[in-house]
Amino acid sequence: MNGGTFTPGKEKERAGIYFNFKTTAENRVSAGERGTVALPIASSWGEVKKFISISSIEDLNKKVGVNIDDPSLLLLREAMKKASTVLLYRLTEGLRASADISEGVKATALYGGTKGNDIIISITENVIDSSKVDVTTYLDQSEVDKQTVSKAEELKQNNYVTFTGKGDLTVTIPLTGTAPEDVSGALPATSGIRLSGGTDKTPTNADYTAFLEAAETEYFDTIALPVEDNEQLKATFVAFIKRLRDNQGQKVQGVLSNYKGDHEGIINVTGGVLLQDGTEITPEKATAWVAGASAGATFNQSLTFVEYEGAVDVLNRIDNDEIVERLSNGEFLFTYDSRDKSVSVEKDINSLTSLTAEKNKMFQKNKIVRVLDAINNDLTSQLKALIKSRKASGSDVPATNDGLQFVKTLITQYLSVLQDNGGITDFDSENDITIALNNDRDGFLIDLAVQPVDAAEKFYFNVEVK
Repeated sequence: MNGGTFTPGKEKERAGIYFNFKTTAENRVSAGERGTVALPIASSWGEVKKFISISSIEDLNKKVGVNIDDPSLLLLREAMKKASTVLLYRLTEGLRASADISEGVKATALYGGTKGNDIIISITENVIDSSKVDVTTYLDQSEVDKQTVSKAEELKQNNYVTFTGKGDLTVTIPLTGTAPEDVSGALPATSGIRLSGGTDKTPTNADYTAFLEAAETEYFDTIALPVEDNEQLKATFVAFIKRLRDNQGQKVQGVLSNYKGDHEGIINVTGGVLLQDGTEITPEKATAWVAGASAGATFNQSLTFVEYEGAVDVLNRIDNDEIVERLSNGEFLFTYDSRDKSVSVEKDINSLTSLTAEKNKMFQKNKIVRVLDAINNDLTSQLKALIKSRKASGSDVPATNDGLQFVKTLITQYLSVLQDNGGITDFDSENDITIALNNDRDGFLIDLAVQPVDAAEKFYFNVEVK
């Protein structure tokens, strides 16, 4: 068997088997290993019922084609304040906007939704070749596509519209012409041809269920359910999270609002905030920020006292007694600090309230859960990678004492790095890792004992008067 004792600083020939565990641990404790949140939105534009990975404004512009300031992307903006990657899922779409741009020639929005009504098509004579025309597509008065053609049938689909029909194209007055806007701020009709008829569609329970089904095959740290009054859907969401965590071993956290999940995998947001521009982020909308912040939290970071960027107040200020009561009910709250005029997380907790010997009060803290989830997810993925690597080389991880020691060495590497970086403490490889063969002698039974490092959140001062 290839393997043996791990010696720090001395690499083995077969990379990927011996050091993956250590590398994974080093990546885990660095900023950026976490940070992926799955987020459903009812936007006015974009591909429907498909996850789109958004990590930057450039990603949004390229993959969706809508400015981040668009009102329908409010939840995305809040999630991206803390998350490194958002798996954006558009739940549904309405009718597609369209317009006749010449006789027998139609332009139709690529996606359904009211955003399509902001598309304008302008047809102008080409300055070089008068036998051709320039067909320009505008969104929000900004040019997004230009094609030079002789006939309509030469037009190609772009990221915003499709073209149908044949024949000559009639020149319109260009959008950038001298015709001024009217007092309402709308562009004059002569500036081009505006698409119309685009509508939005309210998502149904079936749309959200489809979102959860699609999410099951994606990788993410947290997932949000930004809905208000829908007990049935929230119950479905909680059952979904429990199934992923408890039955499938996929340790993720779900974030919803005003629902007693009573589970360490469920964060129950019951407070909202007021943004500087006057936008009210109600609890169900705040799930996007909380999911993003929870996903983006570093390995050894609690969200307690973390400020909500852009917030100037909470929606409902409550007194100390109510805060204490609601925290005891497993509610995730925001607090307004009148001294520095800021809004921050009161306490980084989940909805777990029914404590047991197996799940004590430590499991109520999301930082602790994130550490334990990381260990589970990392070791599971790396052991699978180890098995695949061995299979690819024509061998197996042997179900022998040699195999036991080999796996133990790899796990020790991983946990030692976590301890060195303050994620866990008091790790003892001799006593905290137990590995044995299962009854069928075709697998390993692995027991780990780890002690996550909690965050200092309470400070007590004894002041002596002299």
